[in-house]
Amino acid sequence: MSSNTAGVLVFGALIIGGLALVVILVRARQRLQELAIRERIALIERGLVPSPESDPAGFEKLMSPRRPISRTAARYQSAGVLIMGLGASLAVLLAFAARQTSIGVGLGGALAVLGLAAFINGALMSDDPPAPGTH
Repeated sequence: MSSNTAGVLVFGALIIGGLALVVILVRARQRLQELAIRERIALIERGLVPSPESDPAGFEKLMSPRRPISRTAARYQSAGVLIMGLGASLAVLLAFAARQTSIGVGLGGALAVLGLAAFINGALMSDDPPAPGTH
């Protein structure tokens, strides 16, 4: 057996094993959800009120109104997306038009990382309360 055949067999076995694991995990999750639904039905049949969620604190967090994102944070996030797109387009342009792949990835990647930093900065600023008088 050649090394190519052995590599294909190992790769195929890994893929099949991974798919089997995914199927097992999905079926187990479905079974847990089914048991939770049956438990709720049994509580209702006995006249008991089931809790709105298995995690009441999480339920309250989901039901509470969200704070609006500050304008500054939204601007940083949109600028970050714009700069990331500019970096990706510069990388593609230099890689294909000038046939300088390493330079294209270097310059475009640098701009994309700068855009990512601006986006993350905006995401971190969104946790701050908005300034008085702004929404």
